[in-house]
Amino acid sequence: MKSVITRDEEKFLNEHFRYFTEDHRDEPVYERLNAESLLSRDGTEKALNHLHIYLESESFLTTGSFLGKRFGYYAITVPIVLMTLFDKFPDVSPANVEYVRIDENPKWFPKYYLKDKTTISPEENRKAWIEENMRQLFRDHLAPIFFHIHKTTRVSKKVLWENVAIYLYWLYERKLPEWYEGAELERLREDFRFIVEELDGEPFGEKKNPFTYFESQPVLPTGARERKCCCLSYRLHEDSTFCKVCPHLKRMDELKNL
Repeated sequence: MKSVITRDEEKFLNEHFRYFTEDHRDEPVYERLNAESLLSRDGTEKALNHLHIYLESESFLTTGSFLGKRFGYYAITVPIVLMTLFDKFPDVSPANVEYVRIDENPKWFPKYYLKDKTTISPEENRKAWIEENMRQLFRDHLAPIFFHIHKTTRVSKKVLWENVAIYLYWLYERKLPEWYEGAELERLREDFRFIVEELDGEPFGEKKNPFTYFESQPVLPTGARERKCCCLSYRLHEDSTFCKVCPHLKRMDELKNL
């Protein structure tokens, strides 16, 4: 069943995540990055080179990981939020997605823009609907982009997929409890369990679902999951530090206690 994203839903996405609405039309636009341009090696190299300069990055590996982390955030906080909270899934084909920067945030945090706001809702089999949605999101959108980031910067695809996993777990384990509880929260988390436990590796271009291993990662005192692979953010430039869920932090603490 087809519908569209409503104004109230857009308002929610804008208030809690980084979603571009009609209210931003009067804002100055500093940059537009069309996701479709990243489906080629040349387009990806151009985007990475621009971001490398913008971030004043000293490590091309870190630039690649950083871009993957941003795309991971947007993939989870717009399409998957729409799917789980509103029973709607948008067209996430690269031709329909733009990243629009309307500020000069030095950490490069544009907003996610959907050109066509038409969505599809489940009819009978919700699991089949979710599976098709995830294949479109991961197989047809993120996997090809991650392939070019990997080939251009040599950053590991494990790191890139973990950059998505951290936001997936953050959304369902830490963010949703801010708004829901009890049976309602558990019902919403059924989507999460399907994505992590039942989705195979095909949409990711991998032998197995890369989100599965993250289930065994330790839960930190903050409630966040510790990363398995370092995202390399500490190598961005000389003033950079480890992120709060970096596995290096645990190892450094262990060495201090020897």
